[in-house]
Amino acid sequence: MKTKAVISVTGKDNVGIIAKVSNVCADYGANIIDISQTVLKYYFAMIMLV
Repeated sequence: MKTKAVISVTGKDNVGIIAKVSNVCADYGANIIDISQTVLKYYFAMIMLV
């Protein structure tokens, strides 16, 4: 059985947040299984299952 983890990211919305997080996941060999994201006004929230 492979280990799974949940990554949550919150903060001010900026270009490239998802790219930066997914690049770090790739560097560690983690596969993104599922992702949920939203922007509320200028606030970004994301949850990833890797």
